[in-house]
Amino acid sequence: MLFDTHCHLDDERLNGDEAAVLKKAEEFGVITMVTIGTDEKTSAAAAEIAARHPGKIYHTVGAHPSDVDRFGETELAEIEKLAGETKPKAIGEIGLDYYHDSNRQKQVVVFERMITLAKELSLPLVIHDRDAHEDIYRVLAAKATGLKILMHCYSAGAEFVDRFKELGCVFSIAGPVTFKNGQSLRDAVSKIPLDRLVVETDSPYLTPEPKRGKRNEPAYVKYTAEKVAEVKGISFEELADKTTQNAKKFFNI
Repeated sequence: MLFDTHCHLDDERLNGDEAAVLKKAEEFGVITMVTIGTDEKTSAAAAEIAARHPGKIYHTVGAHPSDVDRFGETELAEIEKLAGETKPKAIGEIGLDYYHDSNRQKQVVVFERMITLAKELSLPLVIHDRDAHEDIYRVLAAKATGLKILMHCYSAGAEFVDRFKELGCVFSIAGPVTFKNGQSLRDAVSKIPLDRLVVETDSPYLTPEPKRGKRNEPAYVKYTAEKVAEVKGISFEELADKTTQNAKKFFNI
């Protein structure tokens, strides 16, 4: 059985097809998933989806770094309210994104505010890190002591594995591990201990091979898991079992 630790079931490419998406996931052996909040609207939608599927779908509440330019006090207060009222399994996705053009100073302010929220609620963190590895490491080392941390769609390469391990991070591997140009990620996976690995789709984004170019969905976490098992030199069954156990432990399920 597989656990998709990161998907966006509220996305318009998926939310109009919910029953079919979940049926296909079950056919592929994906029985548990976490749908992710990225702002006040998607966090509320994620909570509603999870409420419709107790024990199968869980949710998070977050503030995505690429959206910080539109976050005022009203939006951030609403995210904090949702975190306190909807019983999310984590705060995220949060973090830093230096690929998209949003105010970097404000990204750090919002990131640290969300970490404080997680501490107040004793919740784990789901981290978005795009082209910001050094600053992500710095903020987490300074502000996230004592919290469980999941590096969503890990992309920092083998050279950062040991540093993030020192912080106690869990590493979530997505579709790029299957890509022809994904060797650096595969090198990182080879360094990550099995007890720190989980898998995800980030659907509807980052569709793995052999479905690349099509809409991603939770069912396709199977292809990512198969590639990770190949890289680790273990059976698919062992990889599926261990990553599911790791995910349940991380999200306290």
